[in-house]
Amino acid sequence: MAATLVLSDSSRVRYSTGSFMYFSQGIPQGLLGIAIPAWLASQGASAGEIANYLAIITLPWAFKLVTGPLMDRYEFLPMGRRRPWVIAAQLGLSLSLLALIFVEDVSSQIGLLTLIGVLINSFAATQDVATDGMAIDLTPVREQGRLNAFMSFGKAIGWATTAAVSGVLLTVWGLGPTAVLAAVVSAAGVLAMLVILERDGERVLPWTSGAAATVHRAGTSFREVFKAVNKVLWVRSSLIVMAIMFFDGLIYGYGQALMPIAAVNLFGYTTAQWSQLVAMMGLIGAVLALGVGPLIDRAGAKTMLITTISLVGIHALVLAQTQHLWEDTTYVRVMLSLYVMMMPIVMVATLALAMAICSSGISATQFAVYMSTANLGHALGSKVYGMVADKSSYVQSYTMMSVLVAAMVIVILFHRHRVEETPGGSRRKPARRYTVSIAAAEAGSFLSGAMRCPKCRADMEQIDHEGTEIDRCTICQGLWFDAGEIEAVRDKQSAAAIDIGDAAVGKKSNVKDDYQCPRCGGAMTKVVDARQPHIWFETCSSCNGSFLDAGELRDLSTVSIGDFFKDLVTPERT
Repeated sequence: MAATLVLSDSSRVRYSTGSFMYFSQGIPQGLLGIAIPAWLASQGASAGEIANYLAIITLPWAFKLVTGPLMDRYEFLPMGRRRPWVIAAQLGLSLSLLALIFVEDVSSQIGLLTLIGVLINSFAATQDVATDGMAIDLTPVREQGRLNAFMSFGKAIGWATTAAVSGVLLTVWGLGPTAVLAAVVSAAGVLAMLVILERDGERVLPWTSGAAATVHRAGTSFREVFKAVNKVLWVRSSLIVMAIMFFDGLIYGYGQALMPIAAVNLFGYTTAQWSQLVAMMGLIGAVLALGVGPLIDRAGAKTMLITTISLVGIHALVLAQTQHLWEDTTYVRVMLSLYVMMMPIVMVATLALAMAICSSGISATQFAVYMSTANLGHALGSKVYGMVADKSSYVQSYTMMSVLVAAMVIVILFHRHRVEETPGGSRRKPARRYTVSIAAAEAGSFLSGAMRCPKCRADMEQIDHEGTEIDRCTICQGLWFDAGEIEAVRDKQSAAAIDIGDAAVGKKSNVKDDYQCPRCGGAMTKVVDARQPHIWFETCSSCNGSFLDAGELRDLSTVSIGDFFKDLVTPERT
């Protein structure tokens, strides 16, 4: 089998691959999280059984935090850094979906259904981490927003289509044939990855010809990663954000258990009707959520989160207090539709609040901690509803949701996002802005992780020089300076300590001058140094940060006769 598509060479291949892999992640979400709970209710399963099922199958998403360092530590580079993990996880996802055929009588085998659900979501969560890692490694900064949109679209189509189709098939064919169809569609993801390479010249399969195009990255052990995270995770603002994320997951999990049970047992919906309503309104909510980004930038994530989550609480309270209207099918449909539509919008504001405090050097792992906290709350929320469902009425259940929202709002009010002092006394830089994607509650979002070098895409590490914090690429040694920092370290001694890279490597990197700001995503302007015009670098038109290639800061710090002649022969930059 010959691979003809290379991710590193084509943006179209990256967009289509990311979309399809996220579509595959949507299959278990639509089947396990949307269609099956409503189907279980129609089959006579108790609220406690359904809630316990949802709580347990969500747990793999809460513990996917450990998967990233595991992938960094164990690699088979001849096939690519992430691709072997993507293939293995996708294959496991397809086979585990097929295992659902062994559930013949759901009323007596709900334990087996739950166990298989955990297995399916374990592979789905692993595929999510591997796909995100592959996208981060191979996607230029200027394409991340577009790739994010494609992946979000693929995931939304995946779970919405699966929910709508499986909601019908479960009632017509049963679980076995529905699972086979889901497994077959998922297997297409394995076949797709067999004709795609990360980089040219790599192997398609372990036994085919090819060679590694990358080298193993040092410093990726669990101990090193969590040691870095530990420095920023336990400050006040981070602890409050973890509490907010936990409550957000708690409310989502509680509602995910309550809503399908109420829809079927209280409001008379069929499995197909509920699945189709969630699919349609969920897609509408995802589209609306994408428009929340500019509002967050204008009003702030905290204000938007309080506003959106308060609407969820008001909605639950109104539904609880209008029991006399529950016989009105139009009223019920509108209220259920509003709930499904609001949840993606709340998620955008919650993710933006968490992203805003992530430290640039370790933001991928730090954010993964926050998402794991939310997913743990998600599992617990479903469990909580299972515990109270048999002892309370639906009026009380909806009132309980409004109480949980009120508690979350109180926690949000304690949030104060301010620049934190580092142990060395310097002030931490503000986190870069990330593009938020609505993929699924479990997956969270795709983000670029730590600040990455705009030239070679490697991680940039923060270094402190006499109180000035600078980001330096771990591979090409290029340097990022926030506004005003270059002048602070332009002397010869500082330049020698900071600019440790090979000038020859920097000269090769200097030709790459079309990219977006790695700090804020703004447009980079091509400039030259006023005193030494032969030194070319780029400055962000939004945040005024600058990127210098290896050797350029040392060149800036000295003026020699040679520089005079370089200026004479250097053409005007265009």
